Amino acid sequence: MKQKDLLIIAITIFLTVVAWVMLELKAIKEETPTDTQIESYSLDYNVNTDILEILKQKQP
Repeated sequence: MKQKDLLIIAITIFLTVVAWVMLELKAIKEETPTDTQIESYSLDYNVNTDILEILKQKQP
């Protein structure tokens, strides 16, 4: 093979790899949820103090 043929093959492979990486990055970006898509909710904890008092009264 001539050097020109090798150069064309190398450039083709390089551009193919670059296009593949770009498409993968685009797919990852589309799959990643944005802040507006993430649902947020508040956590409300209720502690039953009666149970804590019963546990305090128990003897080991």
